[in-house]
Amino acid sequence: MRIALFLPHLGVTGGLGVHCRGLLAALLRVGPHLKLTVIAPAKPKDLFPLAGIDGGWKALVADPRVTYLTFDWPEGSSLADPLDPILEYPLAAHPSDVLLCSYYTGMEHPPCPQAVVFHDAGFLEFPHVFGATAARRRATVERCRSSITRLICVSADGRDRVCRLLPFDPAMTTVVWHALSDREELLAAAKNPTKFSGPLWPGGDTLDDWGRYVLSPVGAATGFNRVRKNMPIGVAGFRKLGIPGVKLVIASTGTINDRILAELLPPDEFAEGSLRGGAFRSADESIIVLPNLDREPFLAAMVHAELILYPTRYEGFGLPAIEAMTLGVPLVAGRSTSLPEVVGDAGLLVAPDDVASFAQAMRQILTEPIFAAVLVQKGKLRAREFTLERMGREMVAVFEGMLA
Repeated sequence: MRIALFLPHLGVTGGLGVHCRGLLAALLRVGPHLKLTVIAPAKPKDLFPLAGIDGGWKALVADPRVTYLTFDWPEGSSLADPLDPILEYPLAAHPSDVLLCSYYTGMEHPPCPQAVVFHDAGFLEFPHVFGATAARRRATVERCRSSITRLICVSADGRDRVCRLLPFDPAMTTVVWHALSDREELLAAAKNPTKFSGPLWPGGDTLDDWGRYVLSPVGAATGFNRVRKNMPIGVAGFRKLGIPGVKLVIASTGTINDRILAELLPPDEFAEGSLRGGAFRSADESIIVLPNLDREPFLAAMVHAELILYPTRYEGFGLPAIEAMTLGVPLVAGRSTSLPEVVGDAGLLVAPDDVASFAQAMRQILTEPIFAAVLVQKGKLRAREFTLERMGREMVAVFEGMLA
């Protein structure tokens, strides 16, 4: 089977980059018979200037089953528009049996059956936040609707929201959960404290500088995604925790600026803190907002945390949850949208507006090591549901169904 994959986020950090690399790794894991044409931007920074770069794609596209095609992003184009001007030529030169477009939009006139991935229903539920992009993306979906053979959603909760709001026929959808593409040796290196004994970013902090800390992975660099991560409530819960010597480290994939900080922090924390050593630090230095981290130091920062705080109020999936479970770090997260589906009983889920409950959940993990160990074990068992093999098999089944 010949599969064309449009993966615009292949080379960048954040959840969408993890999805693209995970998808490619999953297909390579289960498909010795597959021939993959991967189409991605030659300069990811031109398309996503605020994102970090993740080099994990290089080993994937070096596989002999992959034909790797890059393009220069056309000036004035948007990922919210039909993809025909970008994909028409490479697909004509490299015919495929099926096409997958990994980010909400597809081709209006694809040369083969086409699948489109929806990561959440955010632009449908909160169009005012997305501005013109919401209307532009929705118009594109309408133009491409008749040529979408399969809509792929990353959670059942997300699928239900998309189908209700778009609307879209649920019978034409498939739910395929995410998986992590990080190599075993990379995960092992992240757990090795001597591997990352130096600064995590140029001129920045080391892991030892933080002592005991809670990590909050914020993720995507767009304003809507930062707001929905609900970090001001998480910060308030941390302040209510009141355990001396414990820091809160917030890892964002956005470049630190006043707008980002205002969306991540309560006003008093933002007003009284300052930028020092490449990171934003609260007045008492117990809260730190990090600059962009590459994938390896990010995983190291996550695995050496005492717990992961993910107070999100809206997700299409929630990749930090499976990152925490895979790395063996206890998880406290918002009980919202897709998180109950993804986490199950392998983490402590809290109502997103309940500051006191976030503080209590963190306190229980930090002060009860046996309880924390039980959560870690549940997380490791739960992580077995999110393997590359499972994702690869489900994706191949989707493609085979499209051809049938």
